[in-house]
Amino acid sequence: MTNIFEETYTAMEAAKKAYAKATTDEGRNKAEAAYDKAKDRMAEKGDIAWNIWRAYEHSRENENEILNFDDIIWDRDVEALTACMRENGIKAFTYSCRATDAVETLWLFKEAGCTIGEMVEVNLRKDLWGKGYEKGHAFKMSLN
Repeated sequence: MTNIFEETYTAMEAAKKAYAKATTDEGRNKAEAAYDKAKDRMAEKGDIAWNIWRAYEHSRENENEILNFDDIIWDRDVEALTACMRENGIKAFTYSCRATDAVETLWLFKEAGCTIGEMVEVNLRKDLWGKGYEKGHAFKMSLN
């Protein structure tokens, strides 16, 4: 099963590396075009996929092992997010949102067929000095 989020991340990282290594304007332009193509391909998938993409990219940049959602997820989007993750072979994710209604969102994921697992620690962002990560706590969810 193809994971469009991992494919996009890999393509964009390759484009960034190519840009950094480029010694000519032509090489830099080619790398920028590859980056934009990957980004545009994701944008074409629609808002739900784009929301997952933003969380996926952030998760990878923070060196989390699995996808982490750290922002508010609208109730109306839970089922579509769950379906899109399933379609792309995502088997688990974490939810570390600190909003007061986060527990209600967890319940909606449960209703959409996810299993609420253990609480885990996730990387939220680089610390002030860039030497490590600020840590947060999240519920690990499995997609059934």
